[in-house]
Amino acid sequence: MIKNIVFDLGRVLISFEPEQLLQHLLADPSDRQALLRIVFQSPEWFMLDRGVITQEQAAQRLINQHPQKAAQIQMVLDRWLPILTPIESSVELVRLFKEKGLGLYVISNFHRAAFDYIWSRYPWLRLFDGMVISCETQTLKPEPAIYQTLLEKYSLNPAECLFIDDSPANVEGARQMGMHALQYISGEQIRRELEAQFQLLP
Repeated sequence: MIKNIVFDLGRVLISFEPEQLLQHLLADPSDRQALLRIVFQSPEWFMLDRGVITQEQAAQRLINQHPQKAAQIQMVLDRWLPILTPIESSVELVRLFKEKGLGLYVISNFHRAAFDYIWSRYPWLRLFDGMVISCETQTLKPEPAIYQTLLEKYSLNPAECLFIDDSPANVEGARQMGMHALQYISGEQIRRELEAQFQLLP
């Protein structure tokens, strides 16, 4: 029996579409592709998720590596946080599950500055009973340790937990820990699967 729902943040509860930001900031498609790779697909981005560097340190490292793109790198890092907006259909699910009395938790790979940004803006995040954020634990999904941290910290039985994430690797990581898990593709799809597989919706 499912007693707890464990959500990912990015691309499940919170929109994260850097391509749209770059399209808004940069006219040249080749610049957009370059900045997507240089910033959002860089080792430094994952170091931010792991909480081992600050955004200022990441900016300096990236600028040192790509001095010809220094102004663009700084602009992107200065202006990316506002793309973190709620996915309203998922927020509706959070409220519904809260009303049903289910436990609500988060496991997410997320930067410190980014988490502080959303926490200060979206009061519905306080509906959750607990969170494990990668920058605080210095572990990343799908590493087993980050799932184990949640289970131990909040004394959860993995067989009673349903994990929802957009990444197949992270979904599989949760299953390996004994949790039920679904891949999030769209709001409509996740509602169908929640009802068909777990009868969790009215």
